[in-house]
Amino acid sequence: MKITKSTKNAVKKSAPAAKSPVSRESKSMVASAVTREVVRSSTKGAARSASTVIEAKIDVGFGNQLFLRGQGSGLSWDRGIPLECVDSKTWRLTFPAQEKLLFKLLLNDSVWAKGEDVVVTPGQRVEITPAF
Repeated sequence: MKITKSTKNAVKKSAPAAKSPVSRESKSMVASAVTREVVRSSTKGAARSASTVIEAKIDVGFGNQLFLRGQGSGLSWDRGIPLECVDSKTWRLTFPAQEKLLFKLLLNDSVWAKGEDVVVTPGQRVEITPAF
């Protein structure tokens, strides 16, 4: 692809602005409770080969990261697994689950999300909006 001067300018104009830190008050106002919505359940194949997708919709602020702790399919309550940052407000973890999972999200693997633990069956896709 040939880059012209007008293309370069368009790219500069559409580049995202630097993130500003989000205050705790605004986070709690936006997400006061954990909201769960089952987006899609997969029924293809056996449970052993099904991929489970956990997606969190939250802006955790620049330099922060979401982690998942729990039980089932190699999860632990003692040490979290980092979620992948998909965009500024979406975090995702995809892995093969062989059994039902019970989990909770953590901010920087130290601050637990408010609310109950989340239960996911193998092959299920879940979208969560956590509050910290």
